[in-house]
Amino acid sequence: MAAIVNHRIAGTRISVWDVLHHLDNNWTLDEIAEVFGISPQEVQAAAKYIAEHEDEVRDVHRRLEERNARGNSAEVESKLDQARARRLAWLRERHQADSREASRVGNRA
Repeated sequence: MAAIVNHRIAGTRISVWDVLHHLDNNWTLDEIAEVFGISPQEVQAAAKYIAEHEDEVRDVHRRLEERNARGNSAEVESKLDQARARRLAWLRERHQADSREASRVGNRA
């Protein structure tokens, strides 16, 4: 049977919390397996782990949801804004370069 290592299905990046979310929404093991591209046995291993450690899994899940609801810190948002600005500047530069190239090619015809 598949193993759970550090709250993840061994050999994957799929956590027991990923599986919990789908189980809580009444997905079948086969449906969960299909969406994650894993075997139903791996989903079963996660479901078994969840059942055996339900209090811990749900407590961590609750804390994760609370943290997500709080959103990013001002520092992280600032870094994201800077990264977005750099990406947009790069895209503008690429579009301008592409337009200049298209113009040169069009003038040759």
